Amino acid sequence: MAPLDDDADAPVQPDAPSGAAGTDTGRDPRTGQFMSGNRAAMIVGDRSVQFWQACEGTRRDIVTAVLQDSGHTLADAPRALRLAAEGIAQAALVRDAAFDRMVETGGPLTSRDRGRRSLTVWLAASDRLLRHLQVIGLERQARRLDLAAAFREDQP
Repeated sequence: MAPLDDDADAPVQPDAPSGAAGTDTGRDPRTGQFMSGNRAAMIVGDRSVQFWQACEGTRRDIVTAVLQDSGHTLADAPRALRLAAEGIAQAALVRDAAFDRMVETGGPLTSRDRGRRSLTVWLAASDRLLRHLQVIGLERQARRLDLAAAFREDQP
């Protein structure tokens, strides 16, 4: 058994938490444990805040495009349409972020053929996007097909 250190009351130098929390991490200088009200807890969710801040311009562009496609501007659009346009923008951004995460992690399935969480998020966001688009009037319409021309193109 190793002998006890005589410097038991010396302050512990804890490892810094992941991320940049500044010099004041809210740790007890003697034990190195987090105290209530510590600022290091703010690290959690930092990427999420950065994501939404970076996407703010894109989100506004999507909302503006949806409103313009409906024949309105942001100033004269009905509130329900503005809310639907916001939902479309958010769902599109979440869907695209989930797709990027799927690409980063190697695809929609794990090595054990299980679906990744990003696939579940992508599917849910795609479904939500479709529902918001249906709210503003997107309808599935069949294409007109000239059967005679299609038949001629198919022949060798």
